[in-house]
Formats: sequence, C-alpha cells, structure tokens
Amino acid sequence: MESLALLVGIILLTMILSGPLAIGLTFIRSANPILNIIRRILIALLCAVGMGLGIGLILEGVAIGAKLFALFAIAAAAYALKREFVRKRNI
Repeated sequence: MESLALLVGIILLTMILSGPLAIGLTFIRSANPILNIIRRILIALLCAVGMGLGIGLILEGVAIGAKLFALFAIAAAAYALKREFVRKRNI
C-alpha cells in the first residue's frame, strides 16, 4: 500500500509542478535558435503532461481538493502555452 501512496504522490507532484516549471521556462530567452527550439519543446511537453494528468484527475471521482489541484495544473499549463506560443499584437 505504501508503494501506491508513493505513486499517487509522484503523479500529483508531477501534475502540480509541470505548469509552474513551464511558466518559468517562458522567461528564459536565448540568442541561439537551437536552444529556443529545445526550450519550446520542453515547454510543450511539460504542459501536455500537466494538462493530461489534470484532465484525467478531474474526470475521476475524487474529492474537491484534488480537483482544485487539477484545475490549478490545467490553468498554469494553459497560461504557459499562451505566453510562449501566442504572438502579441501591436495595435
């Protein structure tokens, strides 16, 4: 049973930290285009993991606290994607 608790803890930690890590990566800019491509791929992967785990947790029959964690993970990942991939319009 303790291995199951450890697995759940790792999944929740991954879900919760993937969004803020992706947001943090959006602040790093480099003059090297290869590093920018690697950074964008890493941001996309972190956001996909966070959103996937968050949506999976919301669809399960869990307590409201876990659903709030999932909503935080989804919102943070969506904000990181918006910050990295949506162009700013100059009006």
